[in-house]
Amino acid sequence: MPGSGKTLFGNILKERGYQVVSMGDVLRKRYEKDAKIGERLMDYAKRIREIYGDGVVARLSLEEVDPKAKRVAFEGVRSLAEVEEFARLGNPIVVSVHSPPSLRYSRLMARQRSDDSTKIEELKRRDYQEIAIGIGGVIAMADYVILNTGTIEDFKRQAEDILNKL
Repeated sequence: MPGSGKTLFGNILKERGYQVVSMGDVLRKRYEKDAKIGERLMDYAKRIREIYGDGVVARLSLEEVDPKAKRVAFEGVRSLAEVEEFARLGNPIVVSVHSPPSLRYSRLMARQRSDDSTKIEELKRRDYQEIAIGIGGVIAMADYVILNTGTIEDFKRQAEDILNKL
């Protein structure tokens, strides 16, 4: 979910030599080119999924993979259809990074990315939209879960434990 710590996990993967493709960045890049005037990012995401299928952002993300990359991670998977797109190339391992809503909200308010909001009602609406897209299925089917409620050091320890198993 937004604000859970996906980027922090991605940074740890980068330190280990992974190419990390942010699916959110891929979507935002496409949005900047193709969005209708006044269309919000989430509305754009829903629209392209309706047109091209639920796995479209995964397919767009695959285009960003460096052919020389030995290990690749995709940050921000939102549906099982996206996991299925990645499964066409191999056996994806899904790591869910989870934080409770109140903690995620405080992180989102602090980072103030362009698609973040400081209004709690809007953040709840975004969560519901993410759930409607299918993120709950991805979380439920994850191979590993990091519960990100403590310090950055706690998070890094959990991440390293998982990566050492892989």
